[in-house]
Amino acid sequence: MADIMLHTSNNTGYTCISNTFIDDYMKDANGEYVKIYLYLLRCLNREDYDFSISQLADCLDHTEKDIMRAFTYWEKVGLLHLEYSEAHELSGICLQDVNGNSSFTSVNYAASPNVATMHGAPAVSDKPASYRPSYSPDELDAFCEEDAVSDLLFATQTYLGRPLSNSDTNTLLFWYDSLHMTVDLIQYLIETCIDNGHSSFHYMDTVARNWAEDGITTVEDARKSSSAHTNTIYSIKKALGIGNRDLVESELNFIDKWVNTFGFSLDIICEACERTIASTNKPSFKYADSILTSWNKSSVKTLEDVAILDKEFTKASVAKLTSASRIKKVNESSNTAARAKSNNKFLNFDQRQGYDFEALEKKLLGN
Repeated sequence: MADIMLHTSNNTGYTCISNTFIDDYMKDANGEYVKIYLYLLRCLNREDYDFSISQLADCLDHTEKDIMRAFTYWEKVGLLHLEYSEAHELSGICLQDVNGNSSFTSVNYAASPNVATMHGAPAVSDKPASYRPSYSPDELDAFCEEDAVSDLLFATQTYLGRPLSNSDTNTLLFWYDSLHMTVDLIQYLIETCIDNGHSSFHYMDTVARNWAEDGITTVEDARKSSSAHTNTIYSIKKALGIGNRDLVESELNFIDKWVNTFGFSLDIICEACERTIASTNKPSFKYADSILTSWNKSSVKTLEDVAILDKEFTKASVAKLTSASRIKKVNESSNTAARAKSNNKFLNFDQRQGYDFEALEKKLLGN
């Protein structure tokens, strides 16, 4: 991804939160989106700050997709403007003046319908939500009247070994109501995450959103995706010489970037990992990322493209070495000639000046 310029139309020189933001924007936004927006405000006043989506994701313990969802939301409500390069890569983020924004409109994604009676759950929305809504007590009771939802809540508490908080319940219903996930798919999601040591609802929510974006609607789809993901991780760990340990979230974020953002195939990623080991003798995700980022900028799609880059690099290196060798030979030749001249014994004395023959002739005639 190209470098991103972060700038504002109203630079105050300090981090200031407008009351307008608190009163009109914050109350309707997802809490994670608010965190990301506040962090953007802080970044504006940090000189020489190397801003990037991956850096922001690592700092806030999110995925890059989480960050882009937040950016899209804040752009829709008019608090920032995303700028793109000719290659359609995000190149700039301009934060708008909250108080001077006359085009403010409240965007409410997948707002839950009003529940007029207690005879059923709210109708399932046709459009997936971009943020998690907060359901009212009446809406929660209405959902729980569905046997499938009631069984799902009970099963989830059994998996976790604890009662669900209001936030946990809202998240589950968000998957069911707004992401249109079936009860079976939600149960499979929870089982898979817990089996892999991830009991955080924030982590599960990220997986659920990614599945929704990838069009995963059945347990079979999820199994295939999980199998492919497991094979990808295993192959990358093998290429980097990593033994029997789980990858940490920052390492998984690198893999997500290589696979989903760059769109590289597994053979290209493994090639970069093998070159990392050959160059550093250790499993470095950052070093592998530098290789893959360079290849992405060069529009590499296949291993044949990598081979072409290698040939071009070798050719340029040979030309550079040849040029340097020629200059060295010229310098050595000049130095050799200079040393030979200085070491010539015949020339190693003061030379006489030329004779003035006219003066000698007059002197002889005068005598």
